[in-house]
Amino acid sequence: MELDLSIPGAKQERTKLKLMHELLNHPSIVPEQCYRMATSSFPLVSYVNHIIGLYLSKNYEVIPIFIGRAHRHIVDKPAQQNAVTNYRLVEIYLRQVAYVLQTYSAISEEVLHAYVPNDILTAGAQETDVLLKEFLQ
Repeated sequence: MELDLSIPGAKQERTKLKLMHELLNHPSIVPEQCYRMATSSFPLVSYVNHIIGLYLSKNYEVIPIFIGRAHRHIVDKPAQQNAVTNYRLVEIYLRQVAYVLQTYSAISEEVLHAYVPNDILTAGAQETDVLLKEFLQ
C-alpha cells in the first residue's frame, strides 16, 4: 500500500511527519532513561517507534493499533515532569499520522475507527510549523 501523493497537500503533510520522525527520538525530547524497560515512559516511546517503523516500511494497516495504544498510555499515565514535552509532541504526531492515513492511504474507515479514538481521527492536519519550532529550540 502506498500513500496517494497525487492528492493535493499529500507531500506537505508527509513532510511534517518526516520532521516529527527526526524529533521524536531526539535526546532533548525523550525522557531520560526512556529506553529502559522498567521506566514508565518506555511503553509510549515503544509505541511511537513502532508507528515510525511501520510508516517507513509502508505497513500502514497496523499503525492504527499503535496509535490507539499510545493514546491510551497518554490518557492512563499522565506525563511526569521529565516527559511533558515528549507527550505534547506525541499527541501532535498521533493526530498527524491519523490524518495522513485517513486522507492519503487506502486504509478503510472501519479499521481506523476500530483502533483510533474519534478525537484523534477528527483533529485534522496539524499546524506544526510554530509548534515544531518550539521543540527545535
